[in-house]
Amino acid sequence: MKSKKAFMLGAAMAATCFISAFALAGQTPQKLTSEAVKQAVDKALKTGAKLDATKVSASLKHKLQAAKSGQSKALTQSAKAAPFNTPVDELKKPGQAELKSAALAAFEPLFPTLDTNTLYTINGVAQGEEFAYHFNLPQNARVQVQLVGQSVGTDMSLTLFQDDGQGNLSVVGSSDAAGNTDEYLNGVLPAGDYYWYMVAKVANNSQFSFGVAVDTNIDAYEPNDTAQTAFVLPDSMNKVTGNLDNANDVDYFDFKAVRGQSVSMYLAGDANGSRDQWIFDRFDGVNWVTVPAGSTSTYPSVTPGTTVKVRVRANPAVVQDPTKQYQLSLGSSPRLNASDVKGDNIVRVPVSVFALATQTARTLNWSTNWSDSTGAPLLGVTPVLRVDKRFDGAEFHWADFKATTNSAGSSLGSANIGDCLGDYRVVIPDSSTGVAYNWDTTFNFGGWRIELDEFPGVGVGGDNVQYVSLGHICTQNIVH
Repeated sequence: MKSKKAFMLGAAMAATCFISAFALAGQTPQKLTSEAVKQAVDKALKTGAKLDATKVSASLKHKLQAAKSGQSKALTQSAKAAPFNTPVDELKKPGQAELKSAALAAFEPLFPTLDTNTLYTINGVAQGEEFAYHFNLPQNARVQVQLVGQSVGTDMSLTLFQDDGQGNLSVVGSSDAAGNTDEYLNGVLPAGDYYWYMVAKVANNSQFSFGVAVDTNIDAYEPNDTAQTAFVLPDSMNKVTGNLDNANDVDYFDFKAVRGQSVSMYLAGDANGSRDQWIFDRFDGVNWVTVPAGSTSTYPSVTPGTTVKVRVRANPAVVQDPTKQYQLSLGSSPRLNASDVKGDNIVRVPVSVFALATQTARTLNWSTNWSDSTGAPLLGVTPVLRVDKRFDGAEFHWADFKATTNSAGSSLGSANIGDCLGDYRVVIPDSSTGVAYNWDTTFNFGGWRIELDEFPGVGVGGDNVQYVSLGHICTQNIVH
């Protein structure tokens, strides 16, 4: 288990907000609010070596200043997530020419590279000196960029740049607090290459320290720490897995009901009972309203184009564990329009002998069709056929068989439930072929139900009628 992270309010309040370059799935980066700044990484950095300051050349000074004035190439945002029905291109082995071109394009930083999670110190600083260093993030991370420990009478400024890999710079953020107040930049950044740029506005044989604290324990939807930076979910019923990075983290999600369809939501924990880690809220247009744990919540209808907002926050009564993951369901309320479950070719046990609605020897072929409340098909949701082929004791023993809906909201599946040794034995008279036979039949009694992976409480089978009865036929032999 990862250790808990401490959060220093004083430092965070002194931080200057910055615009994150992170743009997962086309999310538009926003300025962090003071509340979001409180959620920043703040942990002790290991002490690094004292640095002999590296001079910034005139040409690189010009490049940095051009970037600060917005004259350099803007950051390229991440590609949008592909829709459900987008085909994946066939992977092709690169040719030698392509490999050579890629090698020539290998990234070389403009400034010396330093480690993350390490605090470096520079002494003997004179007024007007400028310092620049590079660090790399191999994966998306929550960061706190720091410039601390300035000597009395010193006034430094801090700017963070991103390099697009081709030497084109863009400003990620800057902090220029008065006097020798510590400088902090907090937020979530994508994997990439970054530069500290520090200017001694006032200094006389001064000292300062700098570094970057990095926390990679974030989910795929960051930064979504404010209502303004909420992660927007696509037009379906969605199920996402996330975590809270720390006790102050809050995750926001939006869903737009483009057709005015019914919208539903639900928050679950993992199989080990982690749901009490979080509080789940929906926004009613004025206030945030808590959805009780274990309950679903639905807007039966909304004005077309309405955005439904929810958030997940830490339960202050529980010690937070950032390794725990929640399961959020949010989107169009699912409606099961049709379902069919059929067995293979056997001689059925008559209802007068044993009430078995569905009977099969080895295979169940099943289908479903789903839509939202307006009748629009639900694309890409996951129906689940759950089969307990032999009831034994008070508990169910479900085996799950999953499928995925197509653009018509339909799914097809086949479930092989295997062979068996029968608990029950009957002799069945049958003349369906025109000749009378008696079939010595052994079978087990079980059941099936259909659920939707993305949202609970819909399908076939529920709290009142939990299952459709199933006869698993084990053997059938003609007797005279």
